[in-house]
Amino acid sequence: MVIYYTTEMAESGDFLEKVLKKHGAASQILRTANGKPYLEGGEAQFSLTHTEGLLAVAVGADAVGLDAERRKPRKTDAVLARLTPAEREEDFLKLWTAKEAYIKYLGGTLAELLPSLKYEKGVLSFKDAPVDVQLNHFDLEGCLCCVCTAQEEKISLIRL
Repeated sequence: MVIYYTTEMAESGDFLEKVLKKHGAASQILRTANGKPYLEGGEAQFSLTHTEGLLAVAVGADAVGLDAERRKPRKTDAVLARLTPAEREEDFLKLWTAKEAYIKYLGGTLAELLPSLKYEKGVLSFKDAPVDVQLNHFDLEGCLCCVCTAQEEKISLIRL
């Protein structure tokens, strides 16, 4: 699994195209009914994320979800009110990036899946059953990132 990233101002479509060409993928980018981009022919799987000064794409052979959030003070009261008491004890960015990365991994939507997800004591659950995925959190350029994959993978970071 390779994560390509930039901190320079870049259009996400142009950056994605550059990354996929660098990675050797030549197929047309299509979108699922939920809007998740994918490559016609499935020669590579990818997930795109962007947040305040960071644009990143995870590319691999299998399904992947990637989310990043800038580490900064934020108002979370409205979201915290919807979390379980145990979730309120978690690192909010870790909880949020895990949920978003998993939703991207599945190709779902926040509206559809977020209400059924819980992140308690470092474990992500869907409808109260632990999900069988690997969540890898790491810091990158002042952001907390989470990569969701089916199995544990070595991650290489490449700045473009």
